[in-house]
Amino acid sequence: MVELFAKDGVYDNVPMQAPYHGREALRAWLGEVFEHLWVEIELLHIVSDGEWVLSERLDTHVVGDRRLPLPVMNTSRVVDGEVVLWRDYYDQKTVIDLGLV
Repeated sequence: MVELFAKDGVYDNVPMQAPYHGREALRAWLGEVFEHLWVEIELLHIVSDGEWVLSERLDTHVVGDRRLPLPVMNTSRVVDGEVVLWRDYYDQKTVIDLGLV
């Protein structure tokens, strides 16, 4: 995923923390996340308009034998084949209820 980003691309996990700027910051964060779980992604809907892409996904977080589905809406901007902005939106109460924090 990191290699799809522009060198100075931004990943904004809106409900959780400040945005990650640049590939190395994103690589470090994803490394921490995937030490504990992995994610199966089901793309439900996608639409684009020029550089902008909107998608609806179901991200199923797999932790041991538990499967924790989280609905996600995403806005991304792709310029010259690289992601310059990736912004995920989801309900933080759902995250808490699933025990993902």
